[in-house]
Amino acid sequence: CRDSTTRVVYINTYQRGPQESVWETVAHPSCETFGFGSANGFLPLFIQDSSYAQQWRFTDAPDADARAVEAAYWALTWATATGAQSQVQATVAKAAKMGDYLRYAFFDKYFKQPGCSAPTCAAGSGKNSANYLLS
Repeated sequence: CRDSTTRVVYINTYQRGPQESVWETVAHPSCETFGFGSANGFLPLFIQDSSYAQQWRFTDAPDADARAVEAAYWALTWATATGAQSQVQATVAKAAKMGDYLRYAFFDKYFKQPGCSAPTCAAGSGKNSANYLLS
């Protein structure tokens, strides 16, 4: 954050511009202090505005995670066909772990049952808060 701290600053790799492509993402800091990029940091790449504010932001992009898992699948398929599984095995293991966590994207953000529209609704139980769509 350029604030003289030593805490971790994540890189937000999945905010995209006009094209939705996991291969054409723009890596940019989650802590936008206008220290890098243009005079307004990276914000003009995504938002056209007359003024910009410094900000902390992050995204959750299960669709991009799913595409990364798919890319690992196809890499393993190719590696298996060419006898090179060892070259992608570490990446495939990471993708498998990501896939395990990706299951949470099938559930409502607050694990509420589908159709709930009030904060006072009871939380789901078991899988009854899952809509089985990437949220």
